[in-house]
Amino acid sequence: KKVFLGVGIVVGLILLDQIYLHIWLSTPNTNFQRSLHVDDVRQLLRAGEDAAVTTILYDPVILHAWSTNSHVAAPGACIFLCHVIGPLTFAVTAAQLRDKPMFLSRLAQLGFTVTLFETPEGQQSHVFLMRQGSPLHLVVLHLQSSGFLRQYTLQGPPHNIAQVKQYITKDAWNQMKFDRAYERFSTKEVKIDEVELTVPSNIEAFIEDHQNSQFIPCNESRAAYYNLKYLKDETPYETQFKHKAWKLLAKAKTLMDQLKIPFWLSSGTLLGFYRQCDIISWAMDVDIGVFIENYTPNLITEFEKKGLKLSHKFGKVHDSFELSFKEEDIKLDIFFFYTEGATMWNGGTQAKTGKKFKYVFPAFTLCWTEFLDLKVRIPCQTEEYIRANYGLSWFTPMKQWDWKASPPNVQENGMWPESEWPEVIVVNER
Repeated sequence: KKVFLGVGIVVGLILLDQIYLHIWLSTPNTNFQRSLHVDDVRQLLRAGEDAAVTTILYDPVILHAWSTNSHVAAPGACIFLCHVIGPLTFAVTAAQLRDKPMFLSRLAQLGFTVTLFETPEGQQSHVFLMRQGSPLHLVVLHLQSSGFLRQYTLQGPPHNIAQVKQYITKDAWNQMKFDRAYERFSTKEVKIDEVELTVPSNIEAFIEDHQNSQFIPCNESRAAYYNLKYLKDETPYETQFKHKAWKLLAKAKTLMDQLKIPFWLSSGTLLGFYRQCDIISWAMDVDIGVFIENYTPNLITEFEKKGLKLSHKFGKVHDSFELSFKEEDIKLDIFFFYTEGATMWNGGTQAKTGKKFKYVFPAFTLCWTEFLDLKVRIPCQTEEYIRANYGLSWFTPMKQWDWKASPPNVQENGMWPESEWPEVIVVNER
């Protein structure tokens, strides 16, 4: 019995050990992290120099630590680079990686195990390098037609993912699960831990950009299915409207960016993006959303300076605020959103009666997308937002729409006192 008991204990311990090892290998972890060897970084830079490829330190944690403590230095000491948890991240451009194939070959010659990841469409996306210490991670940045830099999500063969995942922390893994969009940036040369490195010139701006960089591409497959099922030949008027609407959205984006007011596609414009990757030809206007805390009083003045005439102004800044501008015969609606508990809402006002309405949405955050060659924001929880506004039948075209009754999320919200109408109902018929 003692022998069997002893064997059972040993077998049990072996099984527990195997289970623990399996969990460790299959999930991101911060235990048992290998420490970074600075010589690995030097050899990466050497390969870049030999192949004429610029490797940019792209690790927001290390960049922040160094930029706020750059006065801290000790000869021969590795203060910043060696304290990275998980892989140290660099960036290279897709163009350089494509045009300089010698780069990856040179890395292999210098003793690195090179694991290259690609998107299902064949775009190079990430490179992991193993040599002596913890891995180095290269993000591949793709310049888009809209002028921004796109980082693709990490995906690839399961055995390759498992191979690198064991060295990735949970936070780092979460960072790699999404596509990301960055503004183009200049670089500068700095010395960190006695290593000459290339970094973004404005580190603070880069870190802020990184924190708000999640990107959701338009679903081309869904758009193709919608177009196959519903799209009919457009009339010349509809084609002209879409062109004018795009020009209006592009102008609004330029002005909002200059005013540093974040905005997102909303209502019918968002539905067109999500459903068909296009502007809805019968929508008759362009819709965007803005958080009320980002409103600035000079918005109206700046828009009118650029030829966008105020069409109407409803509500008060603290309640149901809404602006509309016109260029030619196309209207731009700006809906201002308020946070209330776990929900967000924007208001509506009926000009002839003073009735107030409220459109309630589940709380949402903002992501980037590319819409008709414009880099714009959308709610990250896009479908939840659209379902709130258009219901479960959002995929089916709806040409008859009553803004006061059709949306599932509309609520009556009282009346404006008639004495306040001159302030809260401003309509310019021009």
